[in-house]
Order: sequence, then C-alpha cells, then structure tokens
Amino acid sequence: MTAHVSDEVRDAPVFDGDPFSMEALNDPHHYDGLARELAPVVYVEKYDYYAITRFAELQKALRDWRRIGSADRPFYTPNPFRPTVLVLEDPPTHTISKNAAMAVLSGDNLKKFEPYFKEQAEKIIDEILADGPAEIDGFRDLSVRYVLKVFPDVLGLPEEGREALLAFGDGVFNVFGPANDFQKAKLARAAEAQDWIETNTDRELQKEGSIGADLYKMADEEKLSGEVAQQILKSIFSAGFDTTTASMASMLRAFADNPGEWEKLKANPDLVENAWEEAIRFYPASRYGGRIAKKEVVLGGIRIPEGGKILTMWLGAGRDGRQYQDPDEFRIDRDMSNGGHLSFGFGIHTCAGNLIARLEARTLLRAMLERIETIELVGEPRRALNYQAFGHEYVPIRLTPKKN
Repeated sequence: MTAHVSDEVRDAPVFDGDPFSMEALNDPHHYDGLARELAPVVYVEKYDYYAITRFAELQKALRDWRRIGSADRPFYTPNPFRPTVLVLEDPPTHTISKNAAMAVLSGDNLKKFEPYFKEQAEKIIDEILADGPAEIDGFRDLSVRYVLKVFPDVLGLPEEGREALLAFGDGVFNVFGPANDFQKAKLARAAEAQDWIETNTDRELQKEGSIGADLYKMADEEKLSGEVAQQILKSIFSAGFDTTTASMASMLRAFADNPGEWEKLKANPDLVENAWEEAIRFYPASRYGGRIAKKEVVLGGIRIPEGGKILTMWLGAGRDGRQYQDPDEFRIDRDMSNGGHLSFGFGIHTCAGNLIARLEARTLLRAMLERIETIELVGEPRRALNYQAFGHEYVPIRLTPKKN
C-alpha cells in the first residue's frame, strides 16, 4: 500500500558522489559511510538508483519482499556470468530454487562435510607451520588454499583448473555495476574461466554423492528443471569461492590488526562462533545487493517511488553506529543478540550458502586456535578492487606456532 504523504515523508536527498570511482573502491567503508550518514535512503543521481544505507531500514526493507522485489535492480543486463536463479527471483519461483539450494547446502550434507573440512584445515596449517614460524600471504596461502581444496572436493570437481573459480567469481561480482574499462577488464579475465565452469556444471560430469549430483537428482524427481539445477550449481560456484576466500582473508587481517582479540580468543575458545560473526560484520564479503520497488515504499521517512531501482548497502550497514556501539572496532565478544549483522543478507534472500560458509570458516578458525600462538601483520595488506565483493588480495602475516 502506498504510504500516506505527510510532512514527515520526504524525497531522498541526492548523493552526488560516485560510489564506483576508484577512490570509492579503494575505501568503500569511508565512501559508503558518507552515504549512510547523509540519510537512511539516498538517491545516487549519477546512476539513477536509490541506496538504503542503514541497518534498521535495510532490515525493514528486506522483510517487505512483496513491495521491494528482487527481479530487477540497478545495472541489470543479461550476462553469461550472472546466474538467473535465486538472486534475481521472487516467490514462488524463488521458493523452489531456494529450497533446492538449501537441501544440498545444509542438514545431512553439513554433517557429512564437517569432518573433512576439519581434517583439511588441520593438515594445511600443520604444513604451513612444519618448520616453525611462517610468513605467508593469508589470502593466497591459507584462505584460497583451504577453500579451493575443500569446497571443490565436496562439489566433486576435478583438481585441475580450480583457479578458474576465483576468476569466474570475480567476474560475477563485477557484473553488478557500471560498464567501463574496469568492468571490461574484469569480465575479460572471467571469460577465460567460462568454459571450465560450463563444462563442470554439466550433468554428465557430476560425481555420485556430490552437490551437483544431488541437484540433478532433484531434476529427475521433477522438483525442478535440469536447467534450473545447472543454474543453481553455477550460483554455488560463483558465490561459494570469491566471497568465502575474501571473508576468511579479511578475518586473518582483523586478528593481525587486533592482537588483543586473538589473545581473548585463546583465553576463551567458546567465542569462536561469535568471533567469526564479528569478523564478517566488520569486513562483509559483499558490499551491496540489489532490489526494485514494485510499489512506492517509505523507509526512515524517505520515499522510494514505484519502479525505483535500489542498492542495499550491506557494508555500510555493518558499521552503523545506530546499531552497534563503537562500530569501527573489531571485538570478538560483541553482543550479537540485537539483530546480528546483514552480511549474508536478510529475509527470504538470506544467502543460501551461509551455513556452509560459516562451517568452513569456523572449522578453519578452530584449527588455527589449536595451533597458532600469534598472528602478526608483516607488511601492508592490499584490498581487492571489486564493484560488489569486498576483500583483500594480499594479507602478509607471520604465524607463530604454539609450543608443544
């Protein structure tokens, strides 16, 4: 229903900066924070979209899928790197796709995967620390190494060519932004990985007991079509690697920058789960999502007109001082009972793979905690430049093993 217009309802203030400039991509926390402090909803004139910037208004919007839908968004054009299911769907089709994805990424499969994730996390860290303290790139040598081992294995993918998943994921998360030379270069790199992705989502190559085989079995049972099964598998390929590797590397940086928090975790290992949730609040792996106003809607006293395209600003909301005390501080014992965070989305479009991402990260963190005495930064980290994803492409750290 259209909101009653009163003196308390106003048009969105104009944010006249460019959220996709190189300056903004290099420091999105600052840039998205400027928009957040301007208003709970702003209008980005340069690209003709509305940005929901604050935690409370985002949470309210994401509950209201009947008026704020997912089938369209800013910068939307058909693209081979953009899976069409899940993210770009509303009920009832979204319900079918989401149920299928959750069926293979939760429940019994999680129980089946956990021992293997634990085994591999411990093996990798033991190898890194075999000769004592080790200086590594936390992104490439630990996060990527771990994720590109365990998740492709449970997907049933071949060993050869797995690096393609990172290039493909990087492409997927740069589709959702303005067309320019930066995007063109990112998509050209992703195109090199496209054949590998297409081949390895083919029905005939899915190994018995793998996630892909489970999805195609649902197609055989007529719970979804074969095309949708393949699209869901592509979505898992794209979202399951780029953001997961980024979030784990960001977690390593957060601990390296805040050694007191690592000491706190060593003293209280029961904080592992909360520590991971704080890490992904502090450094969300996705900067934003997208929606469209199917009807006029008012958020925080600001009108978004029918047909208005929307960005949902997860990263800025994660540092919203109206929701979090001292939001720019990394605190592993932060009270998360008041709404948690929005880094996996919220509502019906909560990330379907959030449970497996959480399992991977917590398993790695526990293995680290059992083996590592200190995590120290030994150089300047580099952020990865990406429209939608947030993370680091280089995290130079020294890991010192615990004494036996």
